[in-house]
Amino acid sequence: MDNIEKLKRLYEKGYKCIRYEDDEDGQFKMYFKNFEKEQIEDINSTNTSEINVLKSFVDKN
Repeated sequence: MDNIEKLKRLYEKGYKCIRYEDDEDGQFKMYFKNFEKEQIEDINSTNTSEINVLKSFVDKN
């Protein structure tokens, strides 16, 4: 599954981004939580253009 589509589906299911970070190896990680169900999901990417789209989506929502 494409990470951008996964992100949109998580938001549709009530998840919110609680943190994102870049590590030294170029790996980007996003952490999501559904506070009603107390469930956590994550997204990982190394694609720079995808990372920019993911950050932009989260920052707008």
